[in-house]
Amino acid sequence: MNEDLVYITARRKPLPEVVASISQEVKELSRFVYTHPELGSEEYQAYDAFVSRLKSHNIKVQERYLDMDTAFLAEVGEGGPRVAVFAEYDALPIGHACGHNLLGAWAYGVTLAFKKSPPRKGTLYLVGSPAEEGRGKYASSKVVIAPKLKEMGVEAVFAVHPAGEWGVGGGLLATQRYQFVFHGRDAHPPSSGHLALNALDAAVHFYIQARMQRNQVRREKDVIISAIIKDGGVAPNILPGRAEVWLDIRSNDSGYLPELAQKIQAIAEGAAKMTGCTVEYKLLAPPTDSWKRNEGLERLMVKHASEYLEKFLTPEEAWSRPPVASADTATVSQHIPSVHLSMKIGREGMPGHSQEWKEAAGTKEAEEALMTAIAIGYEAVKDYCESH
Repeated sequence: MNEDLVYITARRKPLPEVVASISQEVKELSRFVYTHPELGSEEYQAYDAFVSRLKSHNIKVQERYLDMDTAFLAEVGEGGPRVAVFAEYDALPIGHACGHNLLGAWAYGVTLAFKKSPPRKGTLYLVGSPAEEGRGKYASSKVVIAPKLKEMGVEAVFAVHPAGEWGVGGGLLATQRYQFVFHGRDAHPPSSGHLALNALDAAVHFYIQARMQRNQVRREKDVIISAIIKDGGVAPNILPGRAEVWLDIRSNDSGYLPELAQKIQAIAEGAAKMTGCTVEYKLLAPPTDSWKRNEGLERLMVKHASEYLEKFLTPEEAWSRPPVASADTATVSQHIPSVHLSMKIGREGMPGHSQEWKEAAGTKEAEEALMTAIAIGYEAVKDYCESH
């Protein structure tokens, strides 16, 4: 076994008995979700898999939570303190290339261990949150869920995400996702090209100029602009009267995004005007925030990570690096104190949202990392409840 695989699977001490006892069930859930990938807002099989398993353990579940078809709220324990974990289970178009099969199974495992061996006091909520990847009518569902949890008295949130390294803490970028639709006039190139209003020309010009804004933004804001041409026409012999671009803007400062969005929108309007087209634009998902750090919860997670892991990124090391991702969990951190653990499932430097990441998320080594992360998360949650 190579050194990297040892780093993924090695433990400084055995799993707690309660975590070891649920290992097979947790792994089976992860495998089911992995082999049945579903896009955001359409995670019906995953939703049923979680809800049915929770009910089989006599765990109270609110189905279709907050009127979202693929969201749920499970509850174990009683009284305060109240804490929460999130299950994500949506896939990307290429499958589970973000490892949400593992992320969802982690939350399930922490909840089941809490149920079987509870702390002396406290309530744990498991929130099934759809469409983390920002797709469909429930996109970025935690933006809606977070204020509700705060109203319920939840005072701490524990999270995990697959990664190329073990680590505690670190930043996440605020993000806004827009749809730009350019409207012009179709035409046949040889016979009536002079009558066309080429929406693809407008979209391409917009795409290039928007991407060039990276040279004209505040460097300390960690700005990332990424885009795709979602619709560029139907055939080469039809000059397209419609074209569509999806664009993400990200920053470590959510307050900077409206200013940046105005610049991007002005570029779209200019691209439309110069080609004789029109443009309409809208947000495709609720904006998400950057991560709000909580050093107390980070110390608690470090305490328990140290018991299982030979090495991992400390919060200081993690926060010294530029943020490399966005997630609606960051919005939760703005409402409720939160902490996240990075769970190593592949090599350091493994590109996110890639075929390599997808393959890593389905390995037996990743499943062993999952069980280690469940042990760390369960013990951190239990410790929090017993000490508050």
